[in-house]
Amino acid sequence: MTIKWRDLLLSGGALLCGAAAGGLLPSGSARAHEYEIGKLIVEHPWVRAPLDGDNKAYFYAFIHNSGEAGDGLIGVKAEKFGKVEFHADAREEGPSKGIAITPKQTTTLAPGGAFVLLLDIKKHLEVGWGLEMTLTFEKAGDVVIDAAIEAPDAAHAHDADAQARWEKAHNKDTAGPAGAPPAPAPHDHDHHDAIPGMPAPAK
Repeated sequence: MTIKWRDLLLSGGALLCGAAAGGLLPSGSARAHEYEIGKLIVEHPWVRAPLDGDNKAYFYAFIHNSGEAGDGLIGVKAEKFGKVEFHADAREEGPSKGIAITPKQTTTLAPGGAFVLLLDIKKHLEVGWGLEMTLTFEKAGDVVIDAAIEAPDAAHAHDADAQARWEKAHNKDTAGPAGAPPAPAPHDHDHHDAIPGMPAPAK
């Protein structure tokens, strides 16, 4: 399922800008782009679209836990990708079994930090649209969300500058899902590298 996030957000008011952020409500609403399950709130979920010619993407979000007990993100599903890997710490090599959700704190998934790697992309992820996904938490259970699909160099959710660069590079306006991925183009940075001005993951 795809949702035209750019049109939805523009109709709702100002775009969100955050240091490491990114849906069913316009972003101007008080509880916009938040999904509650038990004591958890998933806020501003977003996906960094694959580089041209690549077949992996990255999922990020803020996950607030108001409860006394910890939880864990252990599953992410959607029809547009085949499997996932959890990376609780960008400084560590290799995937983890999940991402711990600390009690009474906010767990941040963001470029340069924890993330979920989406592998074997089966269908084109169109920048400016949304992707329906199901998140599975060890204790809280399942919650269906819509993640904003951002440009491959986006620093946060609803990164208007990154989207403008993507549209210019592809000589298009994001009017809808494309029938096929764009032709491969050279890139001089890894997809998960931190954006200039943000701390890079430790090697």
